[in-house]
Amino acid sequence: MPIEAVILAIASAVRPSTSLAAAYVLLSLPRARALLLAFVVAGFVFTMAIGVLVVVGLDGIDPPGRDSRFAALVNVIAGAASIAFALGVRSGGVQRPSRLERSGREGAWATRIRRRPTLKAAATLGVATHIPGLFYVVALNSIAATGPSLSGAVASVLAYNTIWFCLPIAALTAVDRQAENIRKTIQRANEWASRREQMLVAAVFATVGVLLLVKGVAELAF
Repeated sequence: MPIEAVILAIASAVRPSTSLAAAYVLLSLPRARALLLAFVVAGFVFTMAIGVLVVVGLDGIDPPGRDSRFAALVNVIAGAASIAFALGVRSGGVQRPSRLERSGREGAWATRIRRRPTLKAAATLGVATHIPGLFYVVALNSIAATGPSLSGAVASVLAYNTIWFCLPIAALTAVDRQAENIRKTIQRANEWASRREQMLVAAVFATVGVLLLVKGVAELAF
């Protein structure tokens, strides 16, 4: 898997996310392990399917005559967009949904799943909290640009998703032994990230943006 895809996967795993909030709620419910398993499996399968389809659709499977400059151009555009977004967030020019609005939406689905803690609801939540965004699309483009075999494409997408889902997977593996400790850890992490959300979002997008922009420009120049 290309190094930029690894960095994007780490950024996706650690940036402020509704996924951790969902895992926190599921850990408090009866049958927490089964619900969390449905959450992880559904989200993982969904993103894997999209990932493999996009890599194949981008001619990542031994393409004849692929123009390598296409991937570089995507990196430049995505890098510039990420940096612009980071600057906008940091300066206040980009208006993200308020914490109150987000907590209201999270409270709504949390209430629904507490009322009906079914495997189907947990699976739906796993998909809804892992809709692919900019980082995933750029990472998939980077994987496709290497011209992998089918097995190589699947392995790279699998590696990306494993990093992306590492925190929910870690919670799943330890839920039977120390569910309450995990809940407290997730709560502390959410509170810490919430207090520093503007700085964290700006830092993540700026770092990724600079990386992609420099790599894309270098590839176009040489």
